[in-house]
Amino acid sequence: MSSTTFENIASKRVQDLEVPLTFMERVRIVIQLGSAMFSGGLLMLGLCQKWYGAPSMSNVADFIIMIAAMIVATPIFAAAIHGIFSRDTSAHAMTEQLVALATLAAMMTEQYVIATLIPIIMNIGHFLEERSILGAQAAIEGLKTLQARDTTLLLPSGEEKIVAPSDLKVGDVILVKPGDIIAADGDVLEGISTIDQSSITGESIPEDVEPGRGVFAGTINMTGVLKIKVTKTGEKTALGRVVELLREAEQSKTPVMKLIEKYATYYVPIILTVAGVVLFLTRDMNRAVTVLVVGCPGALILAGPTAMVAALAAASKLGILIKNTKFLEAVAEVDTVVLDKTGTVTIGHLELSGTILRQAESEDQLIEEALRCAIGSRHPASRAIVAAAETREITLLAPPVASIQEAPGKGVFLQEPSETSYLGRLEWLAEVGFDISDCAKDIPVGFIGTTVWLGRLVKDENGVVQPVVAGCFLLADKPRPEAREAIQELRELGIERCVLLTGDRRAAAQEIGRFLQVDQVIAEVLPAQKLDVVHAEKENDRSVMMVGDGVNDAPALASGDVGIALGAVASDIALQSADIALMTNDLRRLPLTIRLARATQMTIHVNILAGVAMTFFFVWFASLGLVHPLAGALLHNVGEAFVIINSARLLRFEREANN
Repeated sequence: MSSTTFENIASKRVQDLEVPLTFMERVRIVIQLGSAMFSGGLLMLGLCQKWYGAPSMSNVADFIIMIAAMIVATPIFAAAIHGIFSRDTSAHAMTEQLVALATLAAMMTEQYVIATLIPIIMNIGHFLEERSILGAQAAIEGLKTLQARDTTLLLPSGEEKIVAPSDLKVGDVILVKPGDIIAADGDVLEGISTIDQSSITGESIPEDVEPGRGVFAGTINMTGVLKIKVTKTGEKTALGRVVELLREAEQSKTPVMKLIEKYATYYVPIILTVAGVVLFLTRDMNRAVTVLVVGCPGALILAGPTAMVAALAAASKLGILIKNTKFLEAVAEVDTVVLDKTGTVTIGHLELSGTILRQAESEDQLIEEALRCAIGSRHPASRAIVAAAETREITLLAPPVASIQEAPGKGVFLQEPSETSYLGRLEWLAEVGFDISDCAKDIPVGFIGTTVWLGRLVKDENGVVQPVVAGCFLLADKPRPEAREAIQELRELGIERCVLLTGDRRAAAQEIGRFLQVDQVIAEVLPAQKLDVVHAEKENDRSVMMVGDGVNDAPALASGDVGIALGAVASDIALQSADIALMTNDLRRLPLTIRLARATQMTIHVNILAGVAMTFFFVWFASLGLVHPLAGALLHNVGEAFVIINSARLLRFEREANN
């Protein structure tokens, strides 16, 4: 692909990650910075008049400085009064109340320079802190805005029309060129290309697509031109569902954050009491004003939200969708993992693991002969043989001319003029008339899976029908390549118990369990019984993480302390039943999720301890008169800056995880 195309894609990425401010955010920032800059200008004018003007004009200089103080303080007074009457206990509300009191106290003692500079410094600090939080939200907002600006609709007449994604309907056909963002979920009709799905699944390696493959809105077409039939639009697309759940997650609060808010209502009275005691004992208004300024609880209240926003941003980049931030704390405490087998620790469909050759000369010949029957069947075993043929690039020179017929529960057969082929169970071949007396002994000892035999009734030169058993296909639902490594990583993270849960046969489940080295295998259970298993683990005082594909595991996912669904990008049930959805089937995202949760929990604890410690020492220093009111305003911002920077370190988690 040309460098120009890559530049276009990069340009789109930058544009999509731009976070537009809302109208109210713009108004608040204009008021904050506008009043601060205007008051700063008046303050400089008043000071210049006071220092360099005629002594007789000093009253004018004082009046100018007083006006500057009133202008910059008015928005803070208004916000403080609103917070009192609305009982708002947010960080900004309590900070504005304390700053308003400090500014009012400075005005009452005619310290108008201090009354002007304190709000200016605090406003600038609040602006920087808001933009820092918005910077952390950029990764989430970037995902929310990652959608096509417009797309090319192919009309029935063959003409092309540029339309907005909101105008698309199910069944429409769109044309997607290299560098374009795909506007809706759909199936590829024509074309071969490479799709960057990292914005949805977190996979850094682009995926090749061809006719018949599904693609998702918000992903980027890298190379070829594609014609895509729309299957889902708007909020029903994978991106739309993810955006909605992320929006809900941003609104949620963790138990630690709720605990802080619970006791936040006592904070302002305590600081007021300290300031009052200092004023009573020292008769120094500057000390009392400084106590009010440094006592602003911004760092303490920002401890949780900033870390959670940064964690959500990092998780979304890794294809980890956290529906509610409280589950980040729950994940960090998990000690038991219950894993569904089919589709979770295994691939979820049959694959060819080996062959037994009898009359066939080679494995490729056996596959080619079986392909004539399998190509017309939708049975999982037939699909596995077709997939094996595609992998080896085995094709039929001529398709079967006769019809392919299914024998339910037995197999599939194809009748042609010269021969009849049977692909299915060994017992079925015996019923038809094949000699299977020594076939079973060829199956490897210990093989757990499905065996599919190919038999052919061939007419010889004399027209006599000869039964020929060509060979056997050994099919199995294989463990995912990364499954064993993922479970080992979970053990290293302190997970004490791993349970494999499945409705499959006990022998097959135990074979998978031995390979994965789990602690217990529970097989041949129904979906309702899976729920009982999770309840039993919880009754033993274990913190349980249930991992499944979100379909027949929905009740168990909902009952665990944490429910995690794999491959949830294509499953509505998974997104609704699980607490955390992994947008890919990569099991290595499980230990990654636990590490992120623990890093987030540690960050919150550090933020809280730092916020409490800095507030305590700043108030102490202010009480002793070691800090001037203006220095106190700067120290307050230092505390908030530390919390924001410490939380922002979580944004690097995604980059470190991919190294």
